[in-house]
Amino acid sequence: MNISFDELDIDGWSVVWAGVVAVVTVLVARYAARATIGFGGRLTGVQHDAVVQVSRVVRYAVYLLGIGVVLSVLGAPIKPVLVALLVIVGALVLIGRGVADNVGAGLVIQTRRTIKLGDLIESSGFLGHVTDLNSRSVVIDTADGVTVHLPNNDVLNTPLLNYSTRGANRSELEVAVVRGIDGVVDRATETARTAAAGVRGVSASPAPVTALTSLGPERAVFRLSVWHDPAAGVEVRSRVTEAVHVGLLDAGLHGSVVWPPPPPAPRPAEG
Repeated sequence: MNISFDELDIDGWSVVWAGVVAVVTVLVARYAARATIGFGGRLTGVQHDAVVQVSRVVRYAVYLLGIGVVLSVLGAPIKPVLVALLVIVGALVLIGRGVADNVGAGLVIQTRRTIKLGDLIESSGFLGHVTDLNSRSVVIDTADGVTVHLPNNDVLNTPLLNYSTRGANRSELEVAVVRGIDGVVDRATETARTAAAGVRGVSASPAPVTALTSLGPERAVFRLSVWHDPAAGVEVRSRVTEAVHVGLLDAGLHGSVVWPPPPPAPRPAEG
């Protein structure tokens, strides 16, 4: 696959034509890259950084093609030239595979508009607001003040939770009350809904709802569901916990409010 200089048929005209091809290659590569950036700029939702990365790939592809033509003009056997170019292209593909995967994934994410700046998302175990979308990663800021760069390929190929899509999220709390008087369940659920509805940050529509999950001789357990702004989940849940607890005490009911609610009890195996 090595090209020997002895095999080259170099004369004055071949050098001139090789120079012409080299100049044309540089110009074509430059204008092809510019055309790619211009076309990408007209695509809605595609970040400029991703378009720039694609334009570089186009430029390098033109350069490789131009090198092959120059060697052919200088008299190099075309077959070894093609083999050498294929080896170079293969090496570049292997080296840049990860980069190319991320660039491609970034284009898919941006064109599909799966997420946008400011969204609250969760991916690969990280939860935060999107601060940047580029050709390599999705950048988020977590509640702990940590900046996380999530590779585009990972975001595209793993479960992605976007809490900002609907503009509201639902949270659940578990409430348990002692059954000492008649009608305690109705009084407790009504008290919990009323207390939650008066909490700052709880959405009026859908209104807070309750669902009975356990009823025994000594206590009743139910889930309280509230809707709120995605970014205010922790504050709202904390305020609702306190408000429901105070409401139960004012109503003369003894119980507890738990957030986050414990996982449901395992269901017995069917025999």
